[in-house]
Amino acid sequence: MTLISGINRGNCILSSMAKERVKSGIIDQAQILGIKSAYTVVFDGSEWDGEPLVLSSSRQPYEPRIFKSLDGALAELLRIGLTEASIKITEKTDAE
Repeated sequence: MTLISGINRGNCILSSMAKERVKSGIIDQAQILGIKSAYTVVFDGSEWDGEPLVLSSSRQPYEPRIFKSLDGALAELLRIGLTEASIKITEKTDAE
């Protein structure tokens, strides 16, 4: 388990930060988690304050980035430099 912080010592990380950490070998695994039209990218094996690092966008750097499609999330992982990811699709809860 690697303890690294994201932006402002939080658990959100920008693509550019993730890309550098992939190049240096700090990040080598990711998961795409979510429900239809709401997917997030979580980096396995890297956490800060007990929370896994999640990909954020430059427009909202302190919140997880939400992808509307699996293709979009996978394309971003390819841009970052990861070629493998696991996917976990959950069902909506009764409250949603």
